[in-house]
Amino acid sequence: MDFPSYCALILHPSAGPILYDTGYSDRFREATEGFPGRLYRWITPVRLRPEERLEAQLAGHGLRPEDVGTVFVSHLHADHVSGLRDLPRARFVMLRQEMASTLGRRGFAALRRGFLPDLLPADFARRADCADERAVVDLGASWRPFDRGLDLLGDRSLVGVPLPGHTPGQLGLLLVDQAGRDVLLAGDACWSGRAWREQRLPSVLARPLMHDWRRYVETLAGLKTLAERNPGLCIVPSHCEASARELGRHGPR
Repeated sequence: MDFPSYCALILHPSAGPILYDTGYSDRFREATEGFPGRLYRWITPVRLRPEERLEAQLAGHGLRPEDVGTVFVSHLHADHVSGLRDLPRARFVMLRQEMASTLGRRGFAALRRGFLPDLLPADFARRADCADERAVVDLGASWRPFDRGLDLLGDRSLVGVPLPGHTPGQLGLLLVDQAGRDVLLAGDACWSGRAWREQRLPSVLARPLMHDWRRYVETLAGLKTLAERNPGLCIVPSHCEASARELGRHGPR
């Protein structure tokens, strides 16, 4: 099956161009030439057309890679961070637990986490910031079980929402778009809109890919509860083409 890997460009009125993840890049092929990384390439064969590359898509908005000042990293799996080395001036913001549990791993230990160390810039540690250090935002009872977020920019325009299970420290991103809709970029908390609506769990073959299966199931159930309490909320998983189309169907993004 086709399994798109999306990232999001946020044109923030005061903070400038911001990315949520980067998707794939040609560096993924470079990082999976040898073993054990080649196993990753065999399991998930990647097709990346020239117009799909991050630099080309940024250019479509009149931007260069060096214009991006911040990347909010949902988690460190290769299909979400392959473009980090192409952003020379960006700061990388993620949850502390994601960094602590993943960075420093090599070989099969890294591959087991879906992590390819060669994808990270050499100065990654210097440019990485912990989202946990931002002020806590009370999202209210209607957002339970995700009722506490992180004020990522200090003005509540972008709120980080921890979505545990798939990885130790996966970070979702809550924002309001130009059409006035609440949008939750959900990373890999689920792999499709149908999954959270129908509570469709991944195949048992995918369980080894999950850091904590129980918490993954709880987060998936929480997304359905959240959507029922907030009918106008648009939930966008990183790999769901239908959700991405729905986001763009009702006016400005």
